[in-house]
Amino acid sequence: MFYNKQPVSEFLTFVTIVDHTKFQHDRFIAHYHEHKDKLFNYLMVRLNYDRQQAEDLLMDVVLKAYEKFHTFDPEKGAFRTWIFTLTHNHLVNFWRSNKKSVSLDELDEKGIYPATAESGEQAGQQLETQKIHHILSLMKEGGKEIITLRYLQELDYGEIARITGKKEGAIRTGLSRALSRFTELYHKIYPSS
Repeated sequence: MFYNKQPVSEFLTFVTIVDHTKFQHDRFIAHYHEHKDKLFNYLMVRLNYDRQQAEDLLMDVVLKAYEKFHTFDPEKGAFRTWIFTLTHNHLVNFWRSNKKSVSLDELDEKGIYPATAESGEQAGQQLETQKIHHILSLMKEGGKEIITLRYLQELDYGEIARITGKKEGAIRTGLSRALSRFTELYHKIYPSS
């Protein structure tokens, strides 16, 4: 019987590649499902609650992350940090190519704020959330991003530093300044709160 080693070894290599690819795919999907809501919320805040734009950018980020997943090294950091870094960089590139801002009136017209709640407590919470998002929409991008990553996405200073490419000390200083600016704007716009 004739036996050719070459096709068998090529087949085994192919099977290994297919199995590895399926394993990578499954790992990516598991990681993505764990973080997709936080990524979407991050994009919503950073894009002044433009849902369509946030969904579009999230799809872009997911495709890019899937394509680059082979570069993810868990020994260098958490998946959360890696994917938020990709998202941050994609957002920066998006802003560079689309220098358009949205007015607050446009946000109101689009129905950005949540619908009125039925209970008084829920309505109070929604009103407070509306106020917070309104103030964030007025802030400069750097401050808005640090506050969003720290308090809405609950990332630590080290993760934020890796995502933004800044030093941890700069993140702490930037957050302090951003919170001061946030407080100043909040009390100026909502003095009775």
